Amino acid sequence: MNWSNRLVAAGALAAALLLAACRPAPSGELQPPEILYGQEMCDECGMLIDQPEFAAATLTYDGATYKFDAISDMVAYHAKHPQAQVQAWFVHDFGTEAWTRAETAFFVHSQSLVAPMGHGVAAFIDETDAQELAGTVGASVISFDVLRAELAVAEHETH
Repeated sequence: MNWSNRLVAAGALAAALLLAACRPAPSGELQPPEILYGQEMCDECGMLIDQPEFAAATLTYDGATYKFDAISDMVAYHAKHPQAQVQAWFVHDFGTEAWTRAETAFFVHSQSLVAPMGHGVAAFIDETDAQELAGTVGASVISFDVLRAELAVAEHETH
């Protein structure tokens, strides 16, 4: 193979690798939106989103994304806007700040936790980490469905 053919082959390989790297995630793998911390506002309360460990987001079936400064605000927003049909709920792991799906996360809900909006909700990828915090604040580890029900009851009691 002469040098010009090698250069063409190397260029084609580089282009293929670049295209593969830029390709979106495979279908079915929904991704959370990027949040510019300290710059973007919560879609529920209008406050600045500046604490990643409490931030949350949703992706709706029509492709819209919503961003929140607190998990409780995410739940409250969608309770008030049922027409925004959620395809994926995203939360950050309290310890690592890694995104995870709320549907599979473990939650600790306690007024002892100082979180935006005062609802004291932290999410975890690992149940053991959630149990450790729950033991510290005297709470239980709950699922996303139970959390949504607890927040709905709390909202109803305040109104």
